Amino acid sequence: MTSFDERENAYEAEFAHREELRFKVREEAIKLLALWAAERLGKSGQAGEAYAQDVVALDVASSKPEVALGHIVSDLHTTGVSEQEVCQAMNQFLAQAGAFTLGSAS
Repeated sequence: MTSFDERENAYEAEFAHREELRFKVREEAIKLLALWAAERLGKSGQAGEAYAQDVVALDVASSKPEVALGHIVSDLHTTGVSEQEVCQAMNQFLAQAGAFTLGSAS
């Protein structure tokens, strides 16, 4: 194997690792957001966990990142929680999940 091939393989492995971390961060953030939403919907315990699992599954199954957020916004509409509040919470949870995931990846 040439040094070029070795470098190419290293770059591909690094890219795959970064993409896996991004995926894990997003899914953790979606889970935290869904638990946050479940609390506002009056779901606690197993009902809240089930809601979060459903939202994460929806996010994983969809090729569009806004589907899970749209689902949560729609569910929270009747409670008076705005789309802006949901987006702010998502940003907060992305930062929190990123700090946790990237800190534990080292």
